[in-house]
Amino acid sequence: MKLLVTLQACLCLCTLLSVGGFQMLHTPTHTRNKDTCLLSASTDADFSASRLRSLKFIQLTKQTEPALLADYLMEIGASSVSITDHDANTENESPMFREPLDCDLAAIICGDAAVGKNMWLRCDVTAHFTNSFDVLGIVDNVRTTFDLEKCPRFEVDEVPDLDWVKVVQSSWKPCVIGGFILRFPWHTEEDVKESVEKFGAGAVSDFEQLLLEGGIAFGTGEHPTTQLCLEWITQVLKEDESVEMFLDYGAGSGVLGMAACKLNDRVEAVGVEIDLDAIRIADANAVANEVPMKNYLPRQLGSDDESASVIMKAMQRSSVEMMPEELDGPRFDACAANILAGPLCSLAETIASMLRPGARLGLSGILNWQGEDVVDAYTQYFDDVKVEKEKGGWVLVTGVRKAS
Repeated sequence: MKLLVTLQACLCLCTLLSVGGFQMLHTPTHTRNKDTCLLSASTDADFSASRLRSLKFIQLTKQTEPALLADYLMEIGASSVSITDHDANTENESPMFREPLDCDLAAIICGDAAVGKNMWLRCDVTAHFTNSFDVLGIVDNVRTTFDLEKCPRFEVDEVPDLDWVKVVQSSWKPCVIGGFILRFPWHTEEDVKESVEKFGAGAVSDFEQLLLEGGIAFGTGEHPTTQLCLEWITQVLKEDESVEMFLDYGAGSGVLGMAACKLNDRVEAVGVEIDLDAIRIADANAVANEVPMKNYLPRQLGSDDESASVIMKAMQRSSVEMMPEELDGPRFDACAANILAGPLCSLAETIASMLRPGARLGLSGILNWQGEDVVDAYTQYFDDVKVEKEKGGWVLVTGVRKAS
C-alpha cells in the first residue's frame, strides 16, 4: 500500500503537522539545483555513522510519482519518509484533505488519500538516512531507477542530534479546558500553575486534574474535538445529577470517561476501544487517577470489514477483556464518542442499543461539513439531534435517546 506518510515512531518528531503539509524543524545546510549533479557531503570527523541526515527532493510533480519514490526510499533503507505539499501556506496551496483553513490543526480525511491516490500538484519527498548511507549515490540511483534525464532538485541537511522525546515533551504544556487540567507525568506543579495563570481563571485548586500517560493513545486534550466533548460532559453532569453509568465509546486515552468520573463521585465509566495499546493505556490512566473506569473490546464486530478484522485479531492475541455481556445493553445514562464521522455513522445503532431511554449523547471527531450526515444517521434513534457547537472547523453533535 502506498502511504502518503511513513514514519517510524522515534523519528516522526522531526516534522510538524501544518495545514496542507509539513514543515521541517531545521534549515537546509546544502542545496542542490536541477542543473548540477555533484555535492560535497559533510566530512566532519565527529559525525557518527548512526547520526541522521535528511535528503529532500523538491517540487516533484505527479508525473514523477512521489508516492512511488517514497516507497523506493523506504525499501532501500530510509529510517523515515514523508510526502509534503511544496506549496503549503502559500497562495498556490490546494488542500487535498479538506483541512479546516482557519485552524492550525490539519484534518486528514482517509479513503483514497490513505492509499496514495490523491497527491498535491507539487510535492517534496523527505527521507532520513543514517550517515552510513551514501546520500549522493542514492540521488544518482533515483535518477537511473526512475529514468530521469537529470537529477531532481534536492537538499541535504543534518538532523540535529537531540533527545526528541524531551523536545516534544517540552512543547506539551498542561492543557486547561473548562474545569479540567490535563497533565503528563513530566509536568511539574510549576508547569501546571503557569498554564492556569495563562488561562486566566482562578487557582489550580479550582480545577479537576487528570494525569495522562504520554503514550500512543489518542486524546491529550489539545484537539478541538476533545475540548468540545469535555465541555459537553461538564454541562451534562451539571444539568443531570442522575447520570451514574457513563459510556466513552472510542475511548483512546480514556480522558472523557475519566473526566465524567472526576466531576461526580457516583459516576462509573466504561470505555470501548478496538486498539489494544489504547485499552492498556486507558486502564493505566484510570488507575493513576483513581477513578472507577474500565475499558474493553466491543462485543459487536462492527458493520465494516476493517473494524471487524481489527477486533478479531485483537481477540486472538490479547488478554484484554471483551465488554461483559451484562454491560452490553441499554445500561448507560450518557455517552460521549469522539471518533470520526464515518465510523460514528456506522455505529449509530450499536451506540443507541447501549443507552437507556432519555440518555444524553455527545459526538465529535466530525468536521463541520460532515455534521448533517451524522445528524441524519442518529435521528432514527435519538430525539433533538443537532449540531450544537463548532470549534476550529470541528463540530459537536448532541441528542437524547428515544423512549423506543
